[in-house]
Amino acid sequence: MNLGDLSTQLLFTTVPIWTELPCGETKAATAFIYMVPTAKQGDQSIPLLVTNYHVVNGAQRAVIELVEQQGDEPATGRRVRAELDAATLTQHASSKLDIVAIPIGPLLNQLQNAQRPVFFRSVSPELVPTDSVLKDLAAMEDIVFIGYPAGLRDDKNANPLIRRGITATPVWNDFQGQPSFLIDAGVFPGSSGSPVFILNQGSYATRQSLVVGTRILFLGIITETMVSSAQKSEVFLGLGKVVRSTEVKDFIATIVKKLEKNS
Repeated sequence: MNLGDLSTQLLFTTVPIWTELPCGETKAATAFIYMVPTAKQGDQSIPLLVTNYHVVNGAQRAVIELVEQQGDEPATGRRVRAELDAATLTQHASSKLDIVAIPIGPLLNQLQNAQRPVFFRSVSPELVPTDSVLKDLAAMEDIVFIGYPAGLRDDKNANPLIRRGITATPVWNDFQGQPSFLIDAGVFPGSSGSPVFILNQGSYATRQSLVVGTRILFLGIITETMVSSAQKSEVFLGLGKVVRSTEVKDFIATIVKKLEKNS
């Protein structure tokens, strides 16, 4: 396993999340780990599990699965499932943006103290493109997203699926007046909560020139699978709605301020 490769590292930013409603119905979706440096201690970060509000809203329980760590590598054959307290699922939520952020620092510390440390990689604020970078993007950009469409994954190796596509609407435009854009890709139920990236390895084009190098940008989180209700049946359009990462970053920043104030 080439852990120095960015696409390989992206595999370990996400975790599967299963929720159970009071009626007994269960759902599978995607969540990802987002780390924010603390203002008080710059060498420390607050880990948050981010997914969609609609994934956990009304759930009486939620379970995630993490991969244990052996040395500096993931031990994919050893995994730990953890139940998330129902009271915390929507404690830090935005129904408008369809996002929740769940602090998981205590859980990670608990596993560390139990000699069961977990291996993960995280999305961080510096991966969010600035306004100037957003405006420099083309209307059509290649994108990748990581997750568990229809609950599918590589069970043996504990890996999510990597999907590819293009932006169907410009990232810098507010689709239908909302801070979101559409992607043209195989987005299915279960992809909710998937992080969306631009990942260029080798070279990429900007407005000014062709740049030799690598670029990774966190563009946002998938919140909706677009369907057509024609002929009284739902037809998947191969489109997904993505809340822009600038909104995710600002939302999480307000949560972190509250957490730091109460710590």
